[in-house]
Amino acid sequence: MKNTLVAVMGADPDAEDILYRSLKDFPSDKIILIVDKESIQAAQRIRDSLAKFGIAVEHEKVQNTKSMDELFLKIKSIKQMEENRNIVINIDTDYMSSCLALSSAFVNGIQAIGLMEEKLIAYPIMKFSYYTALSEKKLRIMKKIHDNEQYESIQKLGKDLNMNLPLTAYHINGAPGKPGLDQKGLVQTEKKGRSHKIRLTKLGELLMKGAVDYEVGKRTC
Repeated sequence: MKNTLVAVMGADPDAEDILYRSLKDFPSDKIILIVDKESIQAAQRIRDSLAKFGIAVEHEKVQNTKSMDELFLKIKSIKQMEENRNIVINIDTDYMSSCLALSSAFVNGIQAIGLMEEKLIAYPIMKFSYYTALSEKKLRIMKKIHDNEQYESIQKLGKDLNMNLPLTAYHINGAPGKPGLDQKGLVQTEKKGRSHKIRLTKLGELLMKGAVDYEVGKRTC
């Protein structure tokens, strides 16, 4: 399978050198650079430099490479576009967004590489999406919370979903051996007196925005 190397281009003075070094250990015939208006010139230099070696360089534009929402959405869209190729993300071509790029690689099951003590390493990431299956009911609960931003109680959430209280609580809090949305890191609850404030985590929000891969499970609960 052919390799596609993905990198976020930033203002780091050694960004181009780090990109070229990664090509030695992870030979790729295609490079996709995620750029904003501040990094487009550097990306164009790279495209011109690698053209003579027959390496195709494409630019994927975003408004801000430091935006979590934009970067997650862009990396997921690249994964979908390159579904028949092996994707590798170099997270160290932009210091400011390296943690975002690594996190996005992790939840989408994409191999990430970077520098550690001047050596290029491959991070131990599983080659599949971290959140691979969610039931239709859990997705419906998440969508309702997303649409309303937050709920003051599980009772109110269940009422709006036309779902009884025990079932709603089960999907939020889980049961022994069956993690709920809270344990999966997609919903957070905050207890205040008799009420439970319920809202999506940042990962839950990204999933609802389509920035993280998931599959709809066959089971209904």
